[in-house]
Amino acid sequence: MERAFVQLGRRLSATSDAETAASIIMEVADELLAWDACYVILYDPRQGGKPRPLLALDVVQGKRTKLLSVAPEQPSPNMLRAVEEDGFVREPGSPVNLDPAFMFGDANRRADSAMFVPIRSGDRVIGVLSIQRYVPGAYSQESLLILKALANHCAGALERIWAQEKLSRMAERRAILYNATKIISASLDMEVLYEAIYNAVKQVMPCDDFVFAEYDENTNEIVALYVIESPNVRVHPPRYYADHGLAGTVIRTGKAQILNSLDEMDGSGIQFEVAGSDDHTKSILAVPMLLRGKVKGIVSAQSYQENSYSSDDIELLEMLAAHAAIAIENARLFAEVQKMADNDPLTDLLYNRRKFYELAEREFARALRYPSPLSVIMLDVDHFKSFNDRFGHKVGDMMLRMIAEKCRQCMRDVDIVGRHGGEEFVILLPETDLESAARAAERLRQLIVQANLEPIQAFYESVTREKTTPRSLQTTVSVGVAEREADCDNLDILIDHADRAMYFAKKDGRNCVRTWPVETALDAGHP
Repeated sequence: MERAFVQLGRRLSATSDAETAASIIMEVADELLAWDACYVILYDPRQGGKPRPLLALDVVQGKRTKLLSVAPEQPSPNMLRAVEEDGFVREPGSPVNLDPAFMFGDANRRADSAMFVPIRSGDRVIGVLSIQRYVPGAYSQESLLILKALANHCAGALERIWAQEKLSRMAERRAILYNATKIISASLDMEVLYEAIYNAVKQVMPCDDFVFAEYDENTNEIVALYVIESPNVRVHPPRYYADHGLAGTVIRTGKAQILNSLDEMDGSGIQFEVAGSDDHTKSILAVPMLLRGKVKGIVSAQSYQENSYSSDDIELLEMLAAHAAIAIENARLFAEVQKMADNDPLTDLLYNRRKFYELAEREFARALRYPSPLSVIMLDVDHFKSFNDRFGHKVGDMMLRMIAEKCRQCMRDVDIVGRHGGEEFVILLPETDLESAARAAERLRQLIVQANLEPIQAFYESVTREKTTPRSLQTTVSVGVAEREADCDNLDILIDHADRAMYFAKKDGRNCVRTWPVETALDAGHP
């Protein structure tokens, strides 16, 4: 036996291939003890995750055959017992695990003799070695000691090979993450960021479902940003308070959560927030998205198989989450700066003149290229100078903001709404003819006339200590509408037509809508 172990050590030191090492171990086990079936499976109970079969051989139709289908999702009861009892000989007539993932060769045959021993490197279990025969009474306690000695002799070599493979796999996974972080760092588009994060997670670990969510500190709510459910379908779950759910737990504790079975989920005490009607999740990994020590959200991968995640996966996902937090913060800061550059500073809701013309020119060019209706609304506040003189510029600013709100409320998302200057507003309506634009303008005019002015009244009275009424504050607008005509090849001409129509409205008594070139009001209103 000593000679066999010496040769075993030499042969194992000369290889770095895991399957070759397992084959060498099996040869020595056959020489010392004889077997009909044998397997070597790597598994570290402290790290968890799926067991990794190195090699499984069995006699199939009289021939020793390599089995390719041994792929357990979790350690078998025999493996766990071997670790707990430091190896055992299975007694004749004892129950056999019939899980197909652990069945060797011909399922109709029963291994009447079997031994299972842990492979230990120091005080750490790194796997299980088992040999089996189809005859009863083949192994004894003395046989078990020999198999344990064999397992101890091969443990160091297997751990070295496993560590090498682990480093190689980790390097590959880190390379994937590195490439993803380059995409993440280079983009200021939120959707591109979400896609890059999701694709990276899919490549480095099991990911049937994926959750990327932020934490709204102001409302204490979890806000889903990018959620994928198998088979690769994006869903949009509602916001929910961070007092429950997996995300809520991660937000409150600031720590990663790894749950590798339904029993672990049930025992966690977490009240899970289920997005879909059928939840097949059996493993969950979720990590906090941290920025300057504060939890900004979570990244979570979920698998439909048990024991899908290990401590290595936590490290990888935390690295990705850290990059994601910085990239998303940068994207948001850029969006805020861009908004400040593009929006009218007083009304905030509307584009400033420069941005309006930039977007309007783009739509105008599209309307020329693919002939389609395009209309413009020009709006001017009636007697606004007198209003400012009477109530003050602060109240006048509040009135302009109210009108801006009504413009956004009344118009579609595709419409481009801007402050043209002073008390003038301009709206470009793509795919809209003159009649439809005029109807929209009239709705807007009425909304402004009927607006609730009590907040403005309250502000005026609190500042001046003077009484007034909503009716005294009531403001009207004069509106002009124009549609691009066939010979109109310039945006400035179209806006000039709407501007001229607006002056027709002022000339005809204000508080009305006029169209170009027709000079009849839709509603005469009140002069």
